[in-house]
Formats: sequence, C-alpha cells, structure tokens
Amino acid sequence: MKCFVFAVCCVAATIAMPFDVVEDVDGEQYYVIPISRQKRQTNWGISNSGFGGSHRGTLYNNDRHRLDGTASAFKNFGSHGFRPDQVGGRLDYNHKPSGSSAFAGANNVRGWGTDVAAGGRYNIHQGKNYGVDLTGQYGRHFGGPGGTGRPEAGVFLNAHGRF
Repeated sequence: MKCFVFAVCCVAATIAMPFDVVEDVDGEQYYVIPISRQKRQTNWGISNSGFGGSHRGTLYNNDRHRLDGTASAFKNFGSHGFRPDQVGGRLDYNHKPSGSSAFAGANNVRGWGTDVAAGGRYNIHQGKNYGVDLTGQYGRHFGGPGGTGRPEAGVFLNAHGRF
C-alpha cells in the first residue's frame, strides 16, 4: 500500500510539472525541468518520553502548482536499538489558481501498525464574502495488535461566508 501511495504521488507530481523539450544539433531531445531553491525547515525536539524531529520543504513551486513534503521520525526513551519507533511522511499539493488541494500521507508506529490517509478539496466557488468547496478524505489502519481496520472515508460539502 505504501508503494502504491508513493507511486500515485510521483505520477501526479510528474503530470503537474510543465516540461519544455529542447533539441541539440544532433537531433537528441531533452526535457528541461526548471529547478529553483525552495525553503526547507527542520525541527528537532526532546520531551519526557523521547526525541525526534521533522523536515518540511517545498518540493516544487511555480505560479500554478505547489508540492510540499514532510518527513518525521521519533524515538522513545527506553526502547532498544537505534531504529526510530515512529516514522511518517506526507505530501501536500495545492493548485493555486483554483485553490484546490490534495494530500497523501502515512505514519508507522513500530509494533502498532501503519495509518494511511489521503484526501482532497475542490474549490467550487470562491467569492469575496463566501465560498463553497467539496472535500473528500480516506483513511485506514494496517497491521498491529488489532489487525487491519476498516476504511474510513467521507465526502463533505462546505460553505462559508462573511456577514
């Protein structure tokens, strides 16, 4: 399931990117991918139960699309070995002109299983004083002592206004 979510996110990011094709004097064609430096942020912390951190950054950003990624790891005090007890990641996509967005993420806790979630928001109408959007979300727990759980999903119509 993790590989499927990762593959879907990679395909979506690839489709969303605008590629230019250039040709050299020998007739060889190349894809030109714009690369720019983006803001990255790393946070580390220690609490009474353990230590860990996360790294967040913008993977792609232009005037129409934005893709952000987050990775995190946490290690409990008292557990043996160097492997993290909790690892996770998330991708967030935003289509700037429409205000629509999507996300996919997974979080694994050693011994308790993996939580997977994906969702999206489609902006139906956005006015100066009100807006309407359609939101959908899916989540499921895999593995652990309780086994694989039932999928949880929902679709919602949201309206908001300023009076």
